[in-house]
Amino acid sequence: MHCRIGTTIVGAIVVSISTATPALGQDYFGRPAGPSYCTSTDERARALLLGSYHMANPGADAFNIEADDVLLPARQREISEIVERLAAFRPTHVAVEAPWGDAATLERWREYSSGEREARRSEEEQIGFRLARRMRHETIYPIDYLVGLDFESLGSVMEKDPGLGRYMGQLQAMGAEAESLLGEWLREGSIGHMLYRMNEPDNLARAHWPYVELVLAMVADDDYAGPEVVTTWYGRNLRIFSNLIRTANSPGDRVFVVFGQGHIPILRQLVIDHPGYCLEDPLPYLEGL
Repeated sequence: MHCRIGTTIVGAIVVSISTATPALGQDYFGRPAGPSYCTSTDERARALLLGSYHMANPGADAFNIEADDVLLPARQREISEIVERLAAFRPTHVAVEAPWGDAATLERWREYSSGEREARRSEEEQIGFRLARRMRHETIYPIDYLVGLDFESLGSVMEKDPGLGRYMGQLQAMGAEAESLLGEWLREGSIGHMLYRMNEPDNLARAHWPYVELVLAMVADDDYAGPEVVTTWYGRNLRIFSNLIRTANSPGDRVFVVFGQGHIPILRQLVIDHPGYCLEDPLPYLEGL
């Protein structure tokens, strides 16, 4: 017996939606619906997403800034100020850029929260762990899904259409410019100021543009190497968001997420699109640092 999905499962969903009109101000699950950003009386789960640079210089990205040592006393004072500001959000959950349920991350959290060791240089620990301990949380929530981007595959489309090399040239130029700018912000200001600039809407958009403006354009004949790279990138972030949903999506939840800046534009849009969440703006918490 064959199941025709188009006339059974999907059809049933369409029928249920058309016959079960939600109450005004609610989604189809009876949750309050509202504007993208959180209001003072919002009953939805609140998500504060903070895009960061990689403080430990792991070299994991296509472009990486050379950051100074965050364990220096001056930088530690700056991070303490950031954590104290973020504590005003009153997070109930803190999510970090580590693989979902990662045992090593959870063990590091146990050691740190019990005072057995200090936080390592990563933003995962310097901001995530420190904030969670400041809020006296029992655990931390690793929500990442690791997958590499196959930029080397773009060579195939450039072989078929050498003119597409201009996109790779622009991508490299944009990356170098971003490295220089981020390095300048960090050298000339505090970590708080750096994070403020990184999370301004225009700068979040600039972090996302290369994927949609340059990489997506790298197609030749039936070779969709560029879109395949972007598909992988979106797929990773969709899985991250699924893990966020598994972590905190109930009314009253307040989840703080610290991730590499490049992830934030997609994750923000998913928060906006999900009727069970509202988006908390990180900028007021960082202003003036």
